[in-house]
Amino acid sequence: MTLQDFKLKMISELSSIYEMDELNSIFNLLSEDYLKIPRSKILLADEIDLDESNQTRFLSALERLKTQEPIQYVLGKTSFMDLEFKINSSVLIPRPETEELVRLMLKENLDGKEILDIGTGSGCIAISLAKNLPNAKVTALDISSDVLEIAKENAKMNNVNIEFIHADIFEYKSEKKYDVIVSNPPYVLESEKPIMKRNVLDFEPHLALFVSDENPLIFYNRILNIYFKNLKLNGMLCLEINSSLKKEFNQILEKIDDENISYIKDFENNYRFILLKK
Repeated sequence: MTLQDFKLKMISELSSIYEMDELNSIFNLLSEDYLKIPRSKILLADEIDLDESNQTRFLSALERLKTQEPIQYVLGKTSFMDLEFKINSSVLIPRPETEELVRLMLKENLDGKEILDIGTGSGCIAISLAKNLPNAKVTALDISSDVLEIAKENAKMNNVNIEFIHADIFEYKSEKKYDVIVSNPPYVLESEKPIMKRNVLDFEPHLALFVSDENPLIFYNRILNIYFKNLKLNGMLCLEINSSLKKEFNQILEKIDDENISYIKDFENNYRFILLKK
């Protein structure tokens, strides 16, 4: 079997699930990751023979992709802010919107600041900030010890020093003050499940995604409590939010001076971020 044979087989078996541009992207990722073939040489796919071992690996990946398992989980890694992160099904796949949040933060004068990332997951926010702000002191908190092990591996892989805290934010108590608090907590409503794609519903951790319709801002209310207690004067709170809940956010933020609150839209023109300066 040549690499081109595999590509044709992949297209034949996955074309009902993925668009052609997605299939080309998946093929390139599998070729580069499994065979370490430079992208420029993949054009010679019909001249590259796959040995038995690589045929087995590719076919195994194909079977997983047919279940709509995300390619990032198949590869065991993903890219975020031009950095590589190890991931598995216990952590969310970082989204482009979250990259936007990090880029917004990097426009602020944060180097040398103390930063707390609440619900760090793979560590993508904390590690990206630490990588781009070499003098910042970054702390990352998560409820799952398994998730924190992945984040620690990613910090080591990207050569950054981060303090990790294993804690439930609803029980977290500290006297430490931070210059910046950032969080991308669960915010997808349970009622939104029917419109979610299968690759998200069947494979990504629901604990990190969904909140009940009855109390959709449960995490944000708790984060605001931490904001009042643990954020320094002139500090900043940075949040990724569910754009459909902007009205509800306005209600819980009424107790804070409106001049200090900025709602910012994402690349799809949805209100996705809140920057709140104390």
